[in-house]
Amino acid sequence: MDDRRNRELFALLYETASSAGIEVIEDRLNRRGGVCRVDGRVHVIFDEQAPYREKNRLIIEGMGKMNLDAAYLPPKIRILIGERRDVQDGINDTMETTPASQGALLAD
Repeated sequence: MDDRRNRELFALLYETASSAGIEVIEDRLNRRGGVCRVDGRVHVIFDEQAPYREKNRLIIEGMGKMNLDAAYLPPKIRILIGERRDVQDGINDTMETTPASQGALLAD
């Protein structure tokens, strides 16, 4: 995706996340940023110099942590969140089938 499209997507994601009650914080962090929940509210924090694709990823991740069934989301945003949840579910399914996740420990 080119930079112009990433910027356009960022504007849509930012507006949608803010409308859904997500606190989006853009600051000089000199770090990667992340998503957290404070007092029940989702916060997305990223460095102002981060590339738009990273900002977009973090906002999508933050929106994925909320129950958005009752919120209006543009179809494009709902699809992106659904794709992210599908990927995350696939990762969780894989972890559930590994011996380590089933409590198996290697004996000395």
